[in-house]
Amino acid sequence: MGNPSRLAVRKTLIAAFCAASTALAIPPALAQNVGAVDAALDRLDRENSDKDLLYYFERGELLRTKGAWEDSRTTWLKADETVRLWEEDVKINGAKILGDIGSYFINDTTRRYEGRDYEKVMLSVRIAMDHLALGEWEKARTEIKKMHEREAVIAEFRSKELEAAKKESEAKGIKTTSFKELNGYPIETLEDPAVRSLKNSYESAFANYLAGFVYESLGESSLASAGYRKANEMRPGDKMLEDSLAGLDGRKNRNPAVVDTLLVVESGRPPEITSRTIPILLPIISRGGLSMVSTPISWPVVNPVDASAVPNSVSVDDKSLSLSLLTNVDLMARRALSDEMPGIIFRSSIRAITKGVAQKAVQDNAGSFGMFGAVLSAAASVVAVATEKADTRNWTQIPGFYSVARVSLPAGLHKVTVPTPQGPQSYDIKISGPYAVVALRTSSAGVTLAQTPYVEPAPVVVAAPEPAVTASPVKASPTKLAKKDKKD
Repeated sequence: MGNPSRLAVRKTLIAAFCAASTALAIPPALAQNVGAVDAALDRLDRENSDKDLLYYFERGELLRTKGAWEDSRTTWLKADETVRLWEEDVKINGAKILGDIGSYFINDTTRRYEGRDYEKVMLSVRIAMDHLALGEWEKARTEIKKMHEREAVIAEFRSKELEAAKKESEAKGIKTTSFKELNGYPIETLEDPAVRSLKNSYESAFANYLAGFVYESLGESSLASAGYRKANEMRPGDKMLEDSLAGLDGRKNRNPAVVDTLLVVESGRPPEITSRTIPILLPIISRGGLSMVSTPISWPVVNPVDASAVPNSVSVDDKSLSLSLLTNVDLMARRALSDEMPGIIFRSSIRAITKGVAQKAVQDNAGSFGMFGAVLSAAASVVAVATEKADTRNWTQIPGFYSVARVSLPAGLHKVTVPTPQGPQSYDIKISGPYAVVALRTSSAGVTLAQTPYVEPAPVVVAAPEPAVTASPVKASPTKLAKKDKKD
């Protein structure tokens, strides 16, 4: 998205999402509120002549909001193609590791947005959820397999980037390589114990649990076990996760009349990223030689999110079930920024040195140009400041928190009640089959409902009873009777 209109578009998308959320669960109001989503989609199109990754991220989520799962999936698959091209590029193009040339001379916003690590992986999760809403379990399985392959690519890329950033920083005399060394940076936003407890920014307990559930539904117990085990490792001590893994074999012989139902409650939003200017000491070459100069640079900062509306329970047919919070996107976003910072610091430092050298050259020679030189010197300073901004782009519409509950229910109609900021909201769901997924996204306006399709069970054919056969009395033949008479 273009930066000048990004905030306005973000507010429009949020307003549209809130307006449409209740409508999706209450059919009579659907037409009225879907209009708000359509208006947001129209504006998104107007503001984005160049359809980039963020455009497809946001458009896919809006389409899912209005219940257009097939269109949402098609849109996200276009985003997925962009991410796939990035994967192929980083495998063979070493220059991609430390960024594009524009980021060294202007700022990081000149780079083509390729998604933060957690966004790349959560894209696969969102596509899988659309597959499930359309009842296509095999396609969900394919997407989950692709998700794990993507995680491996990201892991290798980050390792190479960190190594390259340290090596190049040493070669160019850049002393600062960590955000912890930036005097004035709010390091507590990235050094929170919950953030540091994450092994990386892209693996999530929810993604792995969903993988386990899909694999189990398709009869692949060994893969299901691996998914549940990974989720357990990421969220140790969670009873629901422990029971899912321990009961895997026992569920093979469960009552075929019940539906193993996964309830997914999505709430909140990802954090907003803002730009903050903090000076850094950098080596600047001037007539007097090399000197360390305090140079202002803009850095991305993750703002806190409100987690007070994250529900901790859900009710089915008036029976309360505890929700397990498996994934917090706020923590993932902070860990992603922490992992990106070595590369950001290197690019920003090179950019600042380049600008500083140019600005110093103008200032050193301004005197020979008289009044024009003074104007030129001032202009150089203004340009250096005006073009210095951090990259604050991110996927704004993705849910911020993923909580789950699991329950066995008879096939058919049930009532689900979920807490919202306006109080409990109840919705009807209709489930069938051995397995079902029901996703409810809460917002300030209500709840968006998506679930695997209900399939009417085949009628039970009762075999017609065989016609009754009445035994006839046995009569002796005349010949036998005649022989008997002769004997007598």
